[in-house]
Amino acid sequence: MAKTTTVEEARQTIEQDFKKGYDLPVYVYKPWCKSCEICVTFCPKQVLEMSGDRKPAVARPQDCIMCGQCQLRCPDLAIFVCQERKK
Repeated sequence: MAKTTTVEEARQTIEQDFKKGYDLPVYVYKPWCKSCEICVTFCPKQVLEMSGDRKPAVARPQDCIMCGQCQLRCPDLAIFVCQERKK
């Protein structure tokens, strides 16, 4: 049986990536994403776009205003807006 990942485990993965130096305003947890494109559609700054694997990717991180619409609209809780950017 496959291991079930909790929201807390996903957040820990994001925090580990952040500490390693990955600085994206939005993090897509791809195992949970069902490729519905809702996050792409609701992003007011077109930061996200669908990638070759049919999952959303952060295409324009510099344009992100961290409004949280992608996270709010995701039906699978597969996308997270980071609390702050690295300086």
